[in-house]
Amino acid sequence: LESGQLVSIYKDDVKALPDLPASASPLPPPVGLGSEPLKVGSKVEIIGSKTPGGHLGKKGEITRFIDANNNAEVKLESGQLVSFYKDDFKGVVASPLPPPGGLGSAELKVGSKVEIIGSKTPGGHLGKQGEITRFIDANNNAEVKLESGQLVSFYKDDFKGVVASPLPPPGGLESAELKVGSKVEIIGSKTPGGHLGKKGEITRFIDASHNPEVRLESGQLVSVYKDDVKALPSASPLPPPGGLGSAVLKIGSKVEIVGSKTPGGHKGK
Repeated sequence: LESGQLVSIYKDDVKALPDLPASASPLPPPVGLGSEPLKVGSKVEIIGSKTPGGHLGKKGEITRFIDANNNAEVKLESGQLVSFYKDDFKGVVASPLPPPGGLGSAELKVGSKVEIIGSKTPGGHLGKQGEITRFIDANNNAEVKLESGQLVSFYKDDFKGVVASPLPPPGGLESAELKVGSKVEIIGSKTPGGHLGKKGEITRFIDASHNPEVRLESGQLVSVYKDDVKALPSASPLPPPGGLGSAVLKIGSKVEIVGSKTPGGHKGK
């Protein structure tokens, strides 16, 4: 068979096909929409069902013509390679598209921040945000690095530019300035990972926007959007530890656990 498979068949199940005369002129290239001939690389839509497999309505790209009748192998958008009868597909002519643009007249480019607003691209990424790493074709479809770190190729209709409003220098309570060593609390959830309500200390600032790296009380290092943190007021100096009355604590003193700031559930021990 054309697929390369060897099959033993009853003679009543086959008929001979006429050979092409030596002088027969080759068939003209198949034609798509308008007068544009189809060729390897042409975008096509499956419009018939002579070819088995239930591919009606799917789209893809011609990878090669498999015989003199211009039946073609098509790589579907799913990545599947299928051989189709020529009557089962038609060319898809893409209208010229303007350069990709984000909000307003801002032009998207490598490094632009974008939000996923459509679902033509499979994977369930609607609402996610990321950064364009490269444009993958002449249609300005783009590869985007999502905030999770995943690289995904998107149709350009599925994303829009996100214009960040200028932010003031990072600040915590009132006018307290964030700096390395500042104690902070996670108050937002733009940063993935479910850290809302956790506390820690700034170890460094990871970019020019003053987004900080925070060492949480658990010891975990997390890079956090600056809008997700607020500074905690500095603790007032504590007096020397004392026990009952004016007794001074020392090595060997008997104590009772009266608070729960220390993790582990030891209150009352």
